Parts: sequence; structure tokens; C-alpha cells
Amino acid sequence: MSTDAATPASPADDGPAPEARPAAGPVAGPTAVPVDSSGGRLTARLREARARLEPERPSIPAPRSPEGVVPPPVFGRGAGAPSADLVKAVEKLLTELAALEDDTRTPERRTLVRAVELAAAGIPDAGWSAELGVDDEALTGASALAATHLAEAEALLERLDGEDRGGPAVEVDGVVTSLRVAKMVLDLESFTRRR
Repeated sequence: MSTDAATPASPADDGPAPEARPAAGPVAGPTAVPVDSSGGRLTARLREARARLEPERPSIPAPRSPEGVVPPPVFGRGAGAPSADLVKAVEKLLTELAALEDDTRTPERRTLVRAVELAAAGIPDAGWSAELGVDDEALTGASALAATHLAEAEALLERLDGEDRGGPAVEVDGVVTSLRVAKMVLDLESFTRRR
């Protein structure tokens, strides 16, 4: 029995190896996706809701079929993937709340963000706004701003519930509750001042 058939051919038998050529410039390759840490408490909840809306992943086929062919995976939107406009609605609210929590230069925004923080720790005692130097206009403006974002979050929650998206709906419900309680805190403080 000859051992020539069982011995793999050496690279020298195939001819000379091709020359390695240096790259002309930087080679384009995959880059790391930056972790977005903008926003605060509300944005983190919506970011989690957005992550839970990821479309279903295609199943990876077996390495080879009985015929010896590797079928390619089917990419694209799976049957359980959310609609594109639902994803856009979540991203729109996410962007708005990140801007609200990051840019607190106006007294209304600053007051709303502070009310969300105070409400998360428990309903603050009356007079908290005076201690922080918040005027009546800022309280009223913050309440109106909370109402605007609350209406958007409630509409988004209704859509998520309607499309039976339980995971993201839980996160958006947390945003709705935070905004609702913050608005209540702002309105109670305004009422206390006018009394």
C-alpha cells in the first residue's frame, strides 16, 4: 500500500507562495459601537425599551445539508419583528427625553428633571421649589413640558400594548409613571404656592 495518496501535498509542491503586499493605507474594518450614556433616568428606561424591540434573529442553519450545500441564513425582518414606524416612535421619544435630561439650561427643563429625581426618591415635602430657588413660571412651564412628554409616552405605551409588545411596554410604562408623578409633584407645588 502506498503512502503517497494519504500524505497531503506540501506547499512547496504547489509552486511559490504569493508575495505579501503592504497595505496602501489604513484598512477599513469593523469599529466598536459607542455606548450611548446620554440622558438620565427616563432615557435609560426608553433605551431598554428600544433594545427589547430588536427584531428576531434568524436561526443559523446546520453546517451542511444532506446534499452538501450550506444554505445561507435568511436576513431581514422576521415574522416577529416590530414595524419600522413603531421603532421610530420609540427612538423619537428616546431622543426627546435624552435632550431634556442632558440640556437643563432652561428653568423649565431643569425643574422637570429635578421633579423626576425627587419623585423617584419619594414625594417631596411642600416648599421644595422655594429651597431650590424655582419661581412660579418655571413650575408652570415644567408642568406643561411634563404634560407634553407624558402624552407622547402614553400614546407610545398604547401602541406597544396594542401590538402585544410586553417587554418594551413595561419600560415605557415606567417612563409614563415617572412623568405622571413628576407632573403631580409640580402641580401640587404650584397649588401650595397659590394657596
